[in-house]
Amino acid sequence: MKTLLDDAADAAAWVDSAKDAYSGTGVFSKVSGSVIWTDEVGDDDEPLVAADPVALTADININGHSLFLGHDPGCPVGRVVAARVFTSSSNTTFVAAVIGLYAPRNVHSFQQFGVDTAPTVSFPAFPKELGKDCRIEVATDPREVEEEWVQDLIQDAPLPVERIGLSHNAADPLKELIRIGLDYTALVWKPVVTVIATEVAKHACAGIHDWLRRLWNKLADRRNPIVVVESHQDGCHVSFLFRGRDVTRHYAAHEALPVAAAQGVKLIAGLKSKGVVPVSVVYEFEPKIAKWFPSYAQLNDGRIVSDTNILVAIEQLPKYLSIGIMQRNAKPKAPR
Repeated sequence: MKTLLDDAADAAAWVDSAKDAYSGTGVFSKVSGSVIWTDEVGDDDEPLVAADPVALTADININGHSLFLGHDPGCPVGRVVAARVFTSSSNTTFVAAVIGLYAPRNVHSFQQFGVDTAPTVSFPAFPKELGKDCRIEVATDPREVEEEWVQDLIQDAPLPVERIGLSHNAADPLKELIRIGLDYTALVWKPVVTVIATEVAKHACAGIHDWLRRLWNKLADRRNPIVVVESHQDGCHVSFLFRGRDVTRHYAAHEALPVAAAQGVKLIAGLKSKGVVPVSVVYEFEPKIAKWFPSYAQLNDGRIVSDTNILVAIEQLPKYLSIGIMQRNAKPKAPR
């Protein structure tokens, strides 16, 4: 079957050249070319994948783009490392990309870097205030989470809400991904013991924690939700995953969140002190001990750091992997 790459000689040549550049790095077990976006539309005349190809390409080439199994942020399978816009001989505009897939031998452990993943922390103060323009970001794909449910969630939010569209391009999504972006100060804040200079900041942090507790209650009527509470700390993207509909479990995770967020500050600093730069850290909650742990970190050179078995063998991956695209500053449209 002829593909877009077969129909554009310049695209095929670029993919081959880019694959060669990334195949010898030792970071990935397999490097392949793929088409991740086209200007094709569906039966409703809407784009099959709603994204600006130029912006998508620029973001990938600057920051890279993580590739997950089933769009689950806790299941990394690889990374989109390069992309470019092309036009086929049949006049279809598309984005060609080079994708690197991980394998267990690519994973380094936190112990290798001599980093404590659960350092002792205290809460006398946190060196940041909430920014003047602080807001809550809420990102969903309307094919997974209906807009009415989201509107009910955000109507009593304690801060202005920025809606961000997600496009997972999945016809039958198995999970409902809900991304909540917050200022890191709100994650570290712990009632009574954390010192924050202004009453406004204290009120905002308390409001965010109360709002999150209401979110955990609302998950009971979802099918298979994953809430990603995410923020940035010292140039690193940090995520905390709340899985499933068990409200009791989410309450326990919620209470343990400030400690985990404070430990994340030390973990990121510890990695940097060893001469490596983390660009993302993902935390999972273990209900048996009521504690969070860093599932994995990704370094700026593409390497994965983890003390757990997080990778799916390449042989067990589905034949086709779809890429999740975030549309910042774009309100998601309800499905027709």
